[in-house]
Amino acid sequence: MSVQGDIVAAIIALHDSAGIDHPELGVRVRVSRSPSDPAQVLFDPVLHLPFQGRKRLVAGSSKIEYGAGDLVILAAHMPAFVEVIKATGETPYVALEIPFDRHALSALVAEMPARTAMVSDVGPVTVGDVPETVLGPVLRLLQLQSEPAAAAVLAADVRREIYYRLLGSHLGDPIRELLRAESTLTRIDEVTSWMQDHFDQSIRMEDLAARAQMSVGSFHRQFRQITGSTPGAYHKAVRLHEARRQIVEQSGTLAQIASRVGFVSPSQFSRDYKRTFGTAPSHDATAFRT
Repeated sequence: MSVQGDIVAAIIALHDSAGIDHPELGVRVRVSRSPSDPAQVLFDPVLHLPFQGRKRLVAGSSKIEYGAGDLVILAAHMPAFVEVIKATGETPYVALEIPFDRHALSALVAEMPARTAMVSDVGPVTVGDVPETVLGPVLRLLQLQSEPAAAAVLAADVRREIYYRLLGSHLGDPIRELLRAESTLTRIDEVTSWMQDHFDQSIRMEDLAARAQMSVGSFHRQFRQITGSTPGAYHKAVRLHEARRQIVEQSGTLAQIASRVGFVSPSQFSRDYKRTFGTAPSHDATAFRT
């Protein structure tokens, strides 16, 4: 079996035995055995590596398809619609997600020989061919799942090697551009990170623009260009996704959850929730209890 075949088998085994999230390795694994309808998700910055099947992502006016052999860099917190467009029971959609860790990547850039980036104006979503040099450490990272003691010591180092291989590849220049502290993307992402951490607070456009060190007009324009959403719509999406998480965890009544995430009106919360997720919060609350 090829390295890619071994990776696919390892991801499927990991997903079917223990689910999506694997904090011991610092990764998430995705397996879908049939095509799906578009669903809204709220992305954290992440490296998405599909190894089988195809997906489509729509963020704002951008529509991107990707599949085996690609590497997708999602460098900002952003809402998007995602659908699996190619998957079957025999050949499911299979992907690995590794955090786009700005701190770890920037530390590596500081240790590597300086080079002038040959790109500019990189967007929040970048798709390129996955470098062959990444496949070996990806497989080794997945194989650490069978050795919990070794994973606790080595997983961070293997992820660091993956970042190093990416920085030394044809994707190195766009990644360096994404990491520039003064870049518009970095400043907008700092604001979206703050909004995620303070989802229950009201927001003022002037305060958000000041955080991004921009005028209100420039901030609003750049925010929409990068996230595909207005600041107000993004703030509402963060609240709704947090509410859904709390509903899944059965963290209180619907009225309590709505209030906790910042909604004053339970009826408005219910309307916005159904508009976003396609089902009423009461329906999901009942479904997740069973």
